[in-house]
Amino acid sequence: MASKVVRLPRVLRLPGGTRISRALRLFRVGTTPGRVRALTALVLLSLTALCSVIGLGIADAREALRAVGHDEGPMVVATGDVALALSDMDAQVANVLMTGDEEGWLCEPGGDGGDCRRNPPRYYYDLRREDAQRAMLQAARLAEDDPVRLRTVQAVLDGLHQYDRRVQAAMELGSRSEHAYGALPASAAAEYRAATALMTQDLLPKAGNLTLDGAAIVDSTYKEERSAIRWERGRVIALGTAGILALVTLQIYLAVRFRRLVSPLLAAATVALAGLAVVGGSALATEADRLRVAKEDGFDPVLALSRMQSLAKSLDADRNRALLDPGEADRYDQTYLEKSQAILYIAGVSDLEEYYTQLEQRLARYARDPRAIGFGGFYGARARRVATPAEHRVLVRLLSYYRAYQRNDRAVRRLAAAERADQAARTHLDPGLTHLPHPAFRQHDQELDATSGRHRVVTERTVRGGESALAVWRWALPVSALVIAALLVAGVWPRLREYLGTPPTGGEEHG
Repeated sequence: MASKVVRLPRVLRLPGGTRISRALRLFRVGTTPGRVRALTALVLLSLTALCSVIGLGIADAREALRAVGHDEGPMVVATGDVALALSDMDAQVANVLMTGDEEGWLCEPGGDGGDCRRNPPRYYYDLRREDAQRAMLQAARLAEDDPVRLRTVQAVLDGLHQYDRRVQAAMELGSRSEHAYGALPASAAAEYRAATALMTQDLLPKAGNLTLDGAAIVDSTYKEERSAIRWERGRVIALGTAGILALVTLQIYLAVRFRRLVSPLLAAATVALAGLAVVGGSALATEADRLRVAKEDGFDPVLALSRMQSLAKSLDADRNRALLDPGEADRYDQTYLEKSQAILYIAGVSDLEEYYTQLEQRLARYARDPRAIGFGGFYGARARRVATPAEHRVLVRLLSYYRAYQRNDRAVRRLAAAERADQAARTHLDPGLTHLPHPAFRQHDQELDATSGRHRVVTERTVRGGESALAVWRWALPVSALVIAALLVAGVWPRLREYLGTPPTGGEEHG
């Protein structure tokens, strides 16, 4: 008995006079053409959903890479460098006051100073001040509409101006009287004490807070986007599987109903759809891994190394402060120990002499055995990530510079305790270039800088590689979708035409 067509109300007619009922009849599963059309539509829907999810995943990956490599990431690194620049500035001031070359700091070439020559520390101070200001402007951009962070940026800039004034006053007071190497007049020492207190208790903590806030933004973006990419990869696999099952079902139905072998075009569409799902899922997994490398092996270590460099410079400046202001030497020694413990932590140590002794023993053991990690802090965390003998050798070399600097600091403290301030100051600085820190400190700082540079390259190279791989999908995804859809239609249409060209049998409706 032929199936009876149910007529819909006239009000439901589609534009152009076509009835909804006529459109629905195309996909009635009670007829062979309807089943073929329904399965074809299911495949096309799966293909559309698959391409949409791949596109979303690609967009998320592109956004995350841009955040880490071009937008928030570099801005946060720049704000992290603010603390480093500020510590550099304070170190230059201390070195000049230590050597008594205030005149070289104060002179204004081409002005009232005539042909005087500024000393190198003043040039370097000005450069680092510009670096700090530039980074603060970047921090303001990152803050956008966050009033708290904007106020912090403004407070750092204002504090930097106050610090300049304090430094200028200390230099002027120091230049008014001839003072011994490593000894500062009381009035100049008081101004310097106020300047360095402003730096260590106000500017550096605020700069650090800006970096932490920015790093939290990057970390949040990273986690959200990476989680989205991994979720979309799972959906790609599910939708790809659904599309393949629908295509296989369609081919089986056509083969049984029309007594034909598998259509080459539909087989090609199946292979293409499977390939798109596999390649798309693999691309998303690769991008998620690239994002992890850029963040965890590039961005995070760069921030940590920048903090360590800043701590190390502040550590060196603490020794300067103790020599220039001996009345506060005990307090500076305590802050020196605290910063040393942050860099390389040794449990149970209560004073610097014990720290020096334990440092020698534990670093000697670690140099012989990479598993003998008897220390914590920054270097402890880094030692636990060492995976190869080459990495161990690099870290041992870096630690040897740190140990050499601490050995020299031990000698400086002993000379200062023996009231040999002049010799202590000369031992603390470079014997050949007195405006520079001790060579052991510079070697340690340069090695940290080189290591940071390598991690920056990891970030840049990984982001660039990820973006290059994603660029292909701009045209590959729509082309793949069109090719698969064309193969599907080309494979189905001959069967539909063949069937519709044959008179119905057994009362079955063509549709």
